[in-house]
Formats: sequence, structure tokens, C-alpha cells
Amino acid sequence: MKYWIDNKYYVEDNVDNLVIIQKCFDINIDIPCFCYTESLSIAGNCRMCLVETSTSAKLVASCAMPINDNMKIYTNTNRVKKARESVLEFLLVNHPLDCPICDQEVNVISKIYRWFLDLIKVGFMSFLKELFLIKM
Repeated sequence: MKYWIDNKYYVEDNVDNLVIIQKCFDINIDIPCFCYTESLSIAGNCRMCLVETSTSAKLVASCAMPINDNMKIYTNTNRVKKARESVLEFLLVNHPLDCPICDQEVNVISKIYRWFLDLIKVGFMSFLKELFLIKM
């Protein structure tokens, strides 16, 4: 099977049922994800792992899309970055600052902010930084 990831060519014989995110992790390409774990069934709920492929006009969840022959995969295009920005902003806007589920509160948001600081620019996060004086 032949395929490209970020314009690098790969040829492998045994990639049966290998999804895009697994291969990207194997070759040290970081794809953000919140719901993907190899030991669980694929949910694809968080939508943070969206990538662009030559086989689909829409962005696809890399945790749910198997690698196909002659597939071209792009993990860091402007379209992908914009989609991840939107997903992350949606998740953060709807996440309570006084989260009743865990006792991490603002620490979770600041960790997410530091994690994505160089990757994306989320308008809502700059507001939180000023509001709560989150130290980066």
C-alpha cells in the first residue's frame, strides 16, 4: 500500500485496519485528540483530530478513517488548523470554569491553552487569560 502523509511518501505491506492517527503517532506527527485511546473502540466525538485527505471533500476524523491505497493525508493545512480552532473554542466556551466533574478548574483550561498556544489562536482563550490572569 502506498500513501502520503504531509507530502512524505510511505510504502507498507501490512496496514490493515490502521487508522490515520495511529500511523501519525508512529511517525511522530502530533495530532491533538481528546477521545482517542487505542484500547477503546473508536468514538470520534471530540473532532480535534480532523485531517484533510485526497479521498474526501470534507475533513475527516483521523481516529476513524483507515488508510487507503494512494491516499494523500494533510495534518497541518490552514483548513485543518481553522477547524481545530473552532472545535477547541466550542469545547472551551461550553466547559464550565467551576467544573463539577473534576477539581482541576482553571488548571485544565490553562493546560489546554499552553498545549495549543503555538498551534492555534483561540479568541476566547485570550479573554480568559485577561479575566483570570492565567500565567503561561
